[in-house]
Amino acid sequence: MPGTDHPEERTVVDVLVGGSDSPLLSWVERVEDGDIVVTVGQDRSQRRVRVADGDPLELVWRAASELRSLPARLVATEAASGGEVCWRVRPTGPAARGQRRSAVRAPLSLGVSAEAGRLRGTTVDISEAGFRGVLDGPAGPRVGDVLDVVVDLGPGRLVATVAVTRRHPRADGRHEVSARFVELPERAQDQVRARVFAGLRDLRRRGLL
Repeated sequence: MPGTDHPEERTVVDVLVGGSDSPLLSWVERVEDGDIVVTVGQDRSQRRVRVADGDPLELVWRAASELRSLPARLVATEAASGGEVCWRVRPTGPAARGQRRSAVRAPLSLGVSAEAGRLRGTTVDISEAGFRGVLDGPAGPRVGDVLDVVVDLGPGRLVATVAVTRRHPRADGRHEVSARFVELPERAQDQVRARVFAGLRDLRRRGLL
């Protein structure tokens, strides 16, 4: 069953190589003939990682109510449409409950407002764990403040609560802060993660990564 026995097309997955604890970020392009075709995995620095044919892998993704994990192996590296390079992955066992994934950050400028619009600005970078942003307003938030924010993910909006963890000095009177999401639901985490990955793909396509 798609989503339970294997990840669905156009979803974000973590790829663990050879039992590593450091996941790579990937995207499911298509599922065909029992194989899963995913984009080449990227590490936290957004670098593509080379994996040899036959190496064992583990795919981790978000299903309807839980994380799922699927053991597999790499059977081929192949070109896809648009110049993308993909891995052809073949399952080697049944899917089971998966473990929590790591957060991947992208340098994206997204509109953000806080305190019912009293503070407005843009993100400098964002992940499912939180964001760094520059805000305009009469008085900036302090470290430890808890704020209700709206982030324009384009498409879609993220309504969330954040805790300010750090202020960054600026000379222009604007307020630059780092903030972490507070109890962000899994579905919202997936929404942010998908936007992060789409943004990374766009930056790479434009030669900016």
